[in-house]
Amino acid sequence: AYFFLYPVIFIYVLCSRKIHRVTAPYFTRRFPAHNWLELRLDVFKNVLSFGKVLVDRGWMGFNRKAELAGTFNDSEKLRKAINGGKGVVILLAHVGNWQTCLAQLKALNVDVHSLMEFDEKRVSKHFFELRGEMPFKIINVHGYLGGMIEATAALQKGNIVLMMADRLHEGRHATVKFLGNDVRLPVAAYHLAAMAEAPVVILFAAKTGRKSYELSISDIFCPEKSGREKQEELQRCAQRFSTALEKYVERSPYQWYNFFDIWSQ
Repeated sequence: AYFFLYPVIFIYVLCSRKIHRVTAPYFTRRFPAHNWLELRLDVFKNVLSFGKVLVDRGWMGFNRKAELAGTFNDSEKLRKAINGGKGVVILLAHVGNWQTCLAQLKALNVDVHSLMEFDEKRVSKHFFELRGEMPFKIINVHGYLGGMIEATAALQKGNIVLMMADRLHEGRHATVKFLGNDVRLPVAAYHLAAMAEAPVVILFAAKTGRKSYELSISDIFCPEKSGREKQEELQRCAQRFSTALEKYVERSPYQWYNFFDIWSQ
């Protein structure tokens, strides 16, 4: 499957104008010195990396014996945060093979809830849907009050709540710096963590080989419930996430799958 990706993606990148239009805001900021040809190669590498992640998803979904080997850096820090008894909010981004890697969180022996958009009727399936095994409980963001009531209840039981933090769809936000320019990022996760007095863990995944991955904790902090001005505190938290994501794309520039101009929102 990897082999067939190369000619398909080469033709796609060669012929499609849209893919260059939607990725240009990122790559022109990440590689400001790259010329026209180098930017085309950047897009090819990015889409190829994304294609391999989709292949991994299908491979793991249809083959119950399929496994990825990898490392979880600083896993003891996460265990320590869980042992605090307040629950943990784990912030994710659309990076690396995050879906397949998160299946490993079941080894923590604590319930994991994922606050996400979920449509059972869509054509594109997550690997856990194909396999018929749910590594975490899904809280639909389109549910009552955006799923916040269920997420709060999960934290009060000392469980983990997963949330994406690199893309704003709607709701409250903070304007922060990312790759030199202003972007708007969601702040619901920090408000949730502050109300539950739970720590926030920024966790990123990276594909490091054909069948290997790496999970790493980029930051851990506790949003303040009072003291600072509320919006100022949310801004500070969102900037910490933005800074962590910047460091990630410095190391793995082709493993951030953001096909939106987040700077124009």
